[in-house]
Amino acid sequence: MLLVTGASGLLGASVLLRARDMGQEVAGVSRRHALQVPGTVAHCVDLADQAATRRIIEHLQPTSVIHCAAATNVDWCEDHPEQAHRINTLASSFLAALARELGCRFLHVSTDCVFDGTKGNYSEYDPPGPLNIYARSKLLAEEEVLRQHPAALVVRVNIYGWNAQPKYSLAEWILVELSSGRQVPGFTDVYFSPILVNDLAEILLTMLDRGMTGLYHVAGAEKISKYEFAMRVAEKFGFPVEQVVAKSVSDARLRAPRALDVSLSTNKLFQAYGRSMPDVATGLDEFKSLSQQGYVQQLRSYLTGAEK
Repeated sequence: MLLVTGASGLLGASVLLRARDMGQEVAGVSRRHALQVPGTVAHCVDLADQAATRRIIEHLQPTSVIHCAAATNVDWCEDHPEQAHRINTLASSFLAALARELGCRFLHVSTDCVFDGTKGNYSEYDPPGPLNIYARSKLLAEEEVLRQHPAALVVRVNIYGWNAQPKYSLAEWILVELSSGRQVPGFTDVYFSPILVNDLAEILLTMLDRGMTGLYHVAGAEKISKYEFAMRVAEKFGFPVEQVVAKSVSDARLRAPRALDVSLSTNKLFQAYGRSMPDVATGLDEFKSLSQQGYVQQLRSYLTGAEK
């Protein structure tokens, strides 16, 4: 059995659905709102509660764990450092140790935010330089996971897609603003390598199935600014590109400092995986196609205990 943590989140839900569609036995755990997907098992547990987490995992007896759950609101983490550390670092460390104890394969999802953004096109061999509490908690989680479970797989990502929960990924937020007729501030000085969660889910499951271990960057093939990404979303969905306004991230007065260029190199992954990563155009084509196929409505129909 595959266990997916954060199963009602942006990435976790995609991994859960893709694993089910591939014919795997799969269970999902969420903190509050279970994702009740036919053909899967759903549980709610606070992963910061080690005793409760142990009970659930020992009951399920998974053979593999994909750990997607995290506190990802960067500004919230800045204001709640102890909670961020407990959720992102300590829970990940405990899960990795438990997975090793039970003989499970373990895949931990991390972030491109571990870098300081001064260089860009980062490889797995570049030294991290986290600028905020969120990034530090995730970097410490990487280190703890590999210490507790040396055969674990750790992946750094930057994602967008359709969310089951009533909160938005970057692409969704852009669409909400555009459809409301509002201007969208696009940062011209912030660069990243985004990948659609549905593409990422399939890649992660394949990496796990192949028994890959260690640290990998799993990102889109293209480095792009947040401004250009917003322009591409507007164009793809038929909105006037003039609604996207060029801004600097300094204009946003964000609570926590942000790295300016967290684009990732996937050369190591290509050598091991043997397939190029999707570019922005490919991802946005699929992103739009999913909305046209009723994927979003179906996804949100699985969510329990939350306002949709």
